[in-house]
Amino acid sequence: APEASARTMDGCGGDGRRPRAVFMAFGTHGDVFPIAALAAAFANDQQQYTVVFITHSAHQSLSTHLAVSKVRYMPVASPPALASEQLDNISYDSVQSNAGPESFSRRKEIIQTEHRKACLASVEEVFGNDPSIHSDFIVINFFALEGCHLAELFQVKCIIAAPYFLPYSAPSSFERQFKQSFPLLYKYFQEAPPNTVCWTDITHWMWALFMESWGLWRNDCLNLSPIPYTDPVTNLPLWHVWFQQGNCRAPRILALKCSYLWLLVSSYGLAVFL
Repeated sequence: APEASARTMDGCGGDGRRPRAVFMAFGTHGDVFPIAALAAAFANDQQQYTVVFITHSAHQSLSTHLAVSKVRYMPVASPPALASEQLDNISYDSVQSNAGPESFSRRKEIIQTEHRKACLASVEEVFGNDPSIHSDFIVINFFALEGCHLAELFQVKCIIAAPYFLPYSAPSSFERQFKQSFPLLYKYFQEAPPNTVCWTDITHWMWALFMESWGLWRNDCLNLSPIPYTDPVTNLPLWHVWFQQGNCRAPRILALKCSYLWLLVSSYGLAVFL
C-alpha cells in the first residue's frame, strides 16, 4: 500500500458541501463495535467528512464515544438478534412459548419491514437532500446488506467491512438457479473485465443481494429493479450505464492510515477484513 496520507482523498463537492460517509452495522457487539471503531478512526483522520454511524438503539452506549470523534449516531429500533440476515437463524424457542409458528413468522416479517424502513429513512436523511458527490460512500457489515441496495439508490459507493470471515455461504443450488433465471447477467459476470464485479465476487458474498426478499423491497420500496445490475423494465443488464457512470473501474487505495489497518476500497463492494 502506498505511504501517501489519507488527506489526499477527494474533498468537498463543487458547491462546497462536505462529503458524507455513512457507516452502517447491525448485529451484536462483536458485529457492530469494530465498525464503530473504524468510523471513529475515519472521522478523526478525514475531518473534511460528515460521518454518520447507523446501528441498533440497543448500542446506545456507543453514542458518547462516537461523539468524541464528531460521528453522528443514528439509532434503529430493531433488536440486535433480529437484524437483517440473522432473522432467518432465530430459534423458535427464543420467543414466548404461546406464540405459534405462524405468529412468530409474521412477527419476524414485521420487524424486518420496520427495520428496512428505518434504514431507508436514516440514509435518506443523509443523502436525500443533495446530489451525491464522488467522495460520498457507505460502509456496511455483513448484517447490514440494506446499505448495499441503498448505496445503489443514492448512487454512492458501497464498501463491505468485517472483523471475521463470512458468516454464511451461498446455497449449493445458487449458481444453477442464477444461470437459469438470469443467463445474460450470469454470462457477463463470468466474462467480466479485470477489476470489475465478477462471478467470484457473487459467490464469495454478493449472492445474498439477489435473494427474493431483497427483490421485493427493492421493487416495492426503493423503486429499483428487483435484481441488482438490471433494468427495472426489461430486466436486462445495465452494464452500459454502469460504465458510463464510472461505477465499474479498478479498485483504488484511499490510503486511510489508521493505527491498525490500511483500507482498500473498491468502487462497488470489496470485502475488507479488519
